Amino acid sequence: MAERKPVTVHYRKFDRPNGVTHSLEDLVRSALNTLDPSSGQGVRLKDRYVSRLQTVGSDNLFINLCIDQTQHTSYVMGDVLHFTKGRLQALCQTADPNAALVPVQQMPPPNQSEYVHSQMFWLIKGDHVFVIQSISLQTEQLEAYLKWFLSTRTQLLATHCPLILAAKFDAGTVGGDLADIQQITLGGVVSKPVTSEVAENPQSTVYTERVSETTDHSSINTQRSTGINVARAVLAPLLGGDASVDRLLQAVPADAELKVQVNIGFATKKRKVDRVALRELETGLRNLPDSQLEVIAKGKKVGIDGSVRLHYNASVKLIKLQVGDSQIIGSLLDPIDVKRALEEAYNNFVSNGKIR
Repeated sequence: MAERKPVTVHYRKFDRPNGVTHSLEDLVRSALNTLDPSSGQGVRLKDRYVSRLQTVGSDNLFINLCIDQTQHTSYVMGDVLHFTKGRLQALCQTADPNAALVPVQQMPPPNQSEYVHSQMFWLIKGDHVFVIQSISLQTEQLEAYLKWFLSTRTQLLATHCPLILAAKFDAGTVGGDLADIQQITLGGVVSKPVTSEVAENPQSTVYTERVSETTDHSSINTQRSTGINVARAVLAPLLGGDASVDRLLQAVPADAELKVQVNIGFATKKRKVDRVALRELETGLRNLPDSQLEVIAKGKKVGIDGSVRLHYNASVKLIKLQVGDSQIIGSLLDPIDVKRALEEAYNNFVSNGKIR
């Protein structure tokens, strides 16, 4: 097994709400240093993991690793762990090589331990956010956790203020700046964009024209298919109600999937269509999976591998476990090398002029 794992560092930026004067870095640092009234005197949230534990149904999430970097450069860096209390782990017994089949059993976690579903890493510098996602923890989950941590757990961010980690299209990849995008093709749900303070700074927002087209067809295609709720939401206005959607869904063959594709094209100002801020659209699409997004700019089509959003490809060491005289390479990322990769991503974007 390889000793390193290729990873993608995803870039996001805190869309600072009107009236919020502190950067996301300062807010998270202040939250970690906030005193926990439920603990002993002088105990901060960063001193006890249970002070940072968020429980949502059966899911438990918390920041485990906390690094507050203040020398030479300033940032906060950490992770988010996800576990379900008492979750069983499947295993099979392979002691008998002559067995026709092996027993498959479920094992509870050891006493006072829990099996970890997933671990993601993040680094925040100013309002810039760099994320190494995991299977069940992505930027959408980081948004939700930080919103809870800053608004509910510590009240450092007003509850009415949204916490948006906006994505950014990579101008070098899509063939131009934001205003050069001609068409965006979606294969999934589009998050509702948060209203920005356009009226206060109209010059900072890029506008264009929008024409939307929706097509649907039955196809055996698992690469870019949408969920049933997404299909229903898109098709109901188009077909005239849920009843028509139900008839369409019933007509889809058992061996086929319904694929709903939304094309957002950008025409000239001569067309009498509604105006929309492209930056709002960029924000609204932030949580759409990379595999369901394509962009056409200046005649160049890019996607669906996630290359349209600003990101950095890196390689990170895997943690080894010493078993007797042998070392076994595991699947956990080495946090020290993760820190290096996240710093490297920031320095790369700054030196290339992609962020400021």
